[in-house]
Amino acid sequence: MKYGKQVLKYLKYSKCRQKLYNGSMDRPMKSEPKSCLPFKPSREFSDDEMNQEVPQNFVGKLTVQRPLRKQEPSWKTPQNSPKVLPTAKTSEEFNWQANQNTLQERNAVMFNNPLMADVYFIVGSEPSQQRIPAHKYVLATSSSVFHAMFYGGLANQTNDIKIPDVEPCAFLNLLRLFEEQELMQRCWEVIDAQAEEALKSDGFTEMDLNTLKTVLTRETINAKELSLFNAVCRWAEAECRRQEVEPTAENKRTVLGDALNLIRVPTMSLEEFANGPAQSGILNLQETNDVFLHYLAKNKPELSFSKKKRTGLTPHKCHRFQSSAYRSNQWRYRGRCDSIQFAVDHRIFVAGLGLYGSSNGATDYQVKIELKKNGMVLGQTIARFFCDGSSNTFPVMFENPIQIEPEIFYTASAVLDGAELSYFGQEGLAEVQCDKVTFQFQCSSDSTNGTGVQGGQIPEIIFFC
Repeated sequence: MKYGKQVLKYLKYSKCRQKLYNGSMDRPMKSEPKSCLPFKPSREFSDDEMNQEVPQNFVGKLTVQRPLRKQEPSWKTPQNSPKVLPTAKTSEEFNWQANQNTLQERNAVMFNNPLMADVYFIVGSEPSQQRIPAHKYVLATSSSVFHAMFYGGLANQTNDIKIPDVEPCAFLNLLRLFEEQELMQRCWEVIDAQAEEALKSDGFTEMDLNTLKTVLTRETINAKELSLFNAVCRWAEAECRRQEVEPTAENKRTVLGDALNLIRVPTMSLEEFANGPAQSGILNLQETNDVFLHYLAKNKPELSFSKKKRTGLTPHKCHRFQSSAYRSNQWRYRGRCDSIQFAVDHRIFVAGLGLYGSSNGATDYQVKIELKKNGMVLGQTIARFFCDGSSNTFPVMFENPIQIEPEIFYTASAVLDGAELSYFGQEGLAEVQCDKVTFQFQCSSDSTNGTGVQGGQIPEIIFFC
C-alpha cells in the first residue's frame, strides 16, 4: 500500500491506524507475481555461459550458503520486552497514582476509562456502536485537531460526539496513538520518507491548517519544493470548498494565510518557479517580481520566503561485499536477472540500489530494478545510468521509497542491458551492520545470472531509516 498517503488520514480520526495496527503496511503493485522480467538480449546465450565461476567462492550450481555465525541474527535472539503500560483497571486500586511514576503511565490508566472522563465518542453504527470515554486535556495536548474541537473558536459544546463512519476498534487505536509519542514519530517518519506520495493523497487536503503548517516546517521532508507548493494549492482549493467560497486564486491565498510563506520558493529552480508558482495567481505581482530578481539580479531583494534548502533525509548505503574485481570474459550481464534476498531488524525505507557498471570502459546501461515481498512487486523502476568504467557503484533509485518491515525477507532484483563485461563483488557478507540497522542476506531463486550472497551484482541497498 502507499504508506505516506494514508498516514495523513489519521488526522481525520481513522486512517493512520490502518498502518500502525493492522500488521504489515504493504500494498503491492497490482500485477501478477512474477520474476524480474529481463530485457531482450542482443543475442541468445546457452546455459553453460552463465556466471557460475566468476567469484572464486562460487562452485558449480548456485546454492544457498551461509557462513557460520557466532550468534543468532538479532531478530532471533531474545529481546527485552517493551514496557507494559498500566490499563484502566489500575485505577480501581487505592492510591494508584503513587505507583505510576511517569505522565505516560498515568495517561495510560486514563485510556478508555470513564474515571474523570469529560467527553464521550459515540463511535460506529448499530449494532456495533460503542460509547468511548476520553479526556479532553490528554487529547488536546496531543493533537491540534482535538484542541480545535474542544477549545477552539467553534468548539463543540456537547459532551457526546458522534462518529458513525469509523469502526470502534479503529478509533480506540487512534486514541492510543495520541498517548504514544513513539507511534506519532513513526507517522512523521512515514510522511517524511514517502512525502511525494503523501502530498498527492486525498488525506493531505483534509488536514487542518495547523497540521499543514507543521508539515511545511519540517526540515526532513523528502520532497521537492514544487511538490509542496502544488500540494498546498490543492489543500487551499479543498479548504475554499469547506468554507463554501469560490476557489479563486485570491481566496486560496486568503485561506492559506501565513502558511504560504512556509514554502521555500527560492529553493526551486528558475524553470520550476516560472512554470509553477509564477503563473498560479496565488503569489502577488510584487512577490513574483522579487523572486525573479532573486534568481537573476546581482542586487537581490528581501523575500518573505526562506532561501534555505530543506535538509531532507540522509540516505544510507549498505554495502555487502568486501571487495570487487573484474576478469576478462567472465562476468556478463546479457539481460539476465540478478537477485538477492535481504531482511532487516529495524523498519527502513529502500530508496534504490547501487549497481556495478562496465569493466570495459565508460558506457550507458538500461536497467530495471524491482523489489518484491513473497513474490509480489512492491516497487519497480526502469531507468538509464552512465558508468565511467571504474569499479564504483552507481545508484538507481525507485520513484518513491519503499517501506521495509523488520524480520521479513524481501527480494531485490536488477536486469541490466548494455555492455556485457562488468565488475562484480566478492567476499560477500551474510550479515552487515549499517548505522543502527542489521541486514541479513541470502540467495534468491530469482537470480539467473549467478548473483548470490558470496559474490555478484547488487552490491548496495540505498535506504532511509
